[in-house]
Amino acid sequence: MQFMLGLNIQNLLENSSFIKLFKQTLLRIYMVSKKDDDFDSDEDDEKLQSKFSAGFLIVIFGIIFLILAETFFYLLSEKTGSSFGLTQMAFGLILAIVITLFLGWVRIILRSNKYTGLFVSILGTTAMIYALMKKYQGPYTITFGIIGAILILGYAIMQFVKADKR
Repeated sequence: MQFMLGLNIQNLLENSSFIKLFKQTLLRIYMVSKKDDDFDSDEDDEKLQSKFSAGFLIVIFGIIFLILAETFFYLLSEKTGSSFGLTQMAFGLILAIVITLFLGWVRIILRSNKYTGLFVSILGTTAMIYALMKKYQGPYTITFGIIGAILILGYAIMQFVKADKR
C-alpha cells in the first residue's frame, strides 16, 4: 500500500513539473507573439479605462431612464386613478432596459459609421416617441417624451462628437 502511495506521489510530482514546463512554454509563446519589450504596457490600461468609462455612461443613462419610466407610470396612475403595481414597475424596468440597449447599439453603430448611427438614433427616437404618443396622450406624456428624446439625442450627439475626434 505504501509502495503504491509513493508511486502515485511520484507521478503527481512528475506531472507537476510537466505542468510547470507547459505554463512556461505558453508564457514564452505569448511573449514572442507580442514582440514587445515592454510587456506591462500602459496602453492596455488606457483601453480598459476608456471601455469602462463608456459603459459607465450607458449605465448612468439606464438608471436615469429607469427613474424616468417609473416616475411616468406612477404619475400616470395617480392622474388616471388606476393602480400602480408590479406590472407597471416591471414594464418601466423593461422599458429602461430596452432604451439602454438601444443606446448601446447606437454607440456601436456610431463607432463604425457616425452618420448612419446618428440617423438610426434619430429614427429610433422618433419611433419610440410615436409609440408613446400612440398609447398615451396628455401633458405628462408630452413632458416625458420630450425629456426622453433630449436624453437619447443628447447621448447620440455626445457619441457623435467622440467619434469625430477619433
